[in-house]
Amino acid sequence: MSILVTGGAGFIGSHFVDKLYKEGYGKEVLVVDKFTYAGNMKNLENNNPLLCICDISDPEMEGIIELEKVDTVVNFAAETHVDRSISDPKAFINTDITGLVNLIHICVRKNIKKFVHISTDEVYGSISSGAFIEEQKLNPTSPYSASKASADLLLQSFYKTYNLPVVIVRPSNNYGTRQYPEKLIPMTILRLLKGENALLHGEGQEVREWLHVDDCVNGIYKVLRDGKIGEIYNLGSSNRLNNLVVVESILTIMGLNPDRIEKIKNRPGNDSRYAIDSIKAMQELDYNPNKSFFTEMEKIIRWHEENMDHWDNVNTDANIYRSNSQYLR
Repeated sequence: MSILVTGGAGFIGSHFVDKLYKEGYGKEVLVVDKFTYAGNMKNLENNNPLLCICDISDPEMEGIIELEKVDTVVNFAAETHVDRSISDPKAFINTDITGLVNLIHICVRKNIKKFVHISTDEVYGSISSGAFIEEQKLNPTSPYSASKASADLLLQSFYKTYNLPVVIVRPSNNYGTRQYPEKLIPMTILRLLKGENALLHGEGQEVREWLHVDDCVNGIYKVLRDGKIGEIYNLGSSNRLNNLVVVESILTIMGLNPDRIEKIKNRPGNDSRYAIDSIKAMQELDYNPNKSFFTEMEKIIRWHEENMDHWDNVNTDANIYRSNSQYLR
C-alpha cells in the first residue's frame, strides 16, 4: 500500500504515523498537513515520512495522490476543538465538510482502494445512561460535532452513490502526549507546571469516555487492515470519568491541592455525558484497549515536564516551505 495520512502532523495523526512505521510501512507513508496551530513538525521527528504541506481543500491534492500513487487514505485532517467551533464555525465547515468533499471527489476519480475516515463519538450527542452503538441516529450539538456528523453522512452517500470504499471510525476522547494544549488534559498540566490554576468549565460534572491515543491508533490500524468497506466502528474504552475527576487526578499526581482549580463559565450547550459501545470493533477486529488512565496520566505529566517547549516556535520550518508546498524529507 501507498498510504496517505492527512492531518498526520497532528495529535492522533502523528501517533498513527508512529504505528505505521512500527508495523513496517515507513517507505509507503505520505503525510499531508496544513500546519495550522495544532500541526507540529516536532510530532513527526521520531520518523521520516514523506511530507507535503497542503490543505485538503486544495486542487493540488489530486496531483499529490496521482504522483505518489496513493491507494489508501487515512483522513485525520479536521478542525477539532469545540470552543473554537463556537467562536469560528466557518473554519470547521471549510475543512471538515468542504475540504473533505474535495478530497473524496479526488479519491473517487483516482480509484482509491480504501478510505478510512476519523470521525468522533460527539456526533451522537449526549446520552444519560447506557452507550451509543453505531446504528443510532446522530444528534450533534456543537458546530464541531455538526461538521463531523455532516462529514459522516456525506461519506455514506459517496459510498452508496460513487462506490467510495470508505470505513468510518468514531473514537471517544483521546488523551496522551503531543496533544495541543487547548484540550483539558494538556492545558491543565501545562498551566499547573507554570504555576497557574487549572481551569474547569462549570462544576466539571460532564462525563467523557477517555481513550489513550495508543489504544486509539491500534484500533484504527485494525480498521485499516481488516475493517469492512461501508461500515462504522466505535473505538472507546468504557473508561468514563467526569472532568472534575480528571483534573483532580492530575492535581493528586502532581502533589497539588484542590484549591488550584478555578471554575469558569460553562461552555454553551456542553453535553452532559458521552458513552459509546465498542463491542463491534472488539468482536470483528479484535480491538482491545488496555491502557490504565491513572497509570498513563503519570507518564503524560512526566512527558510534559520534560517537553515544556514542545509548542514553542511551532512550525518555523513549515512556514518556510508553505508558499510552494514542496515535499520535505
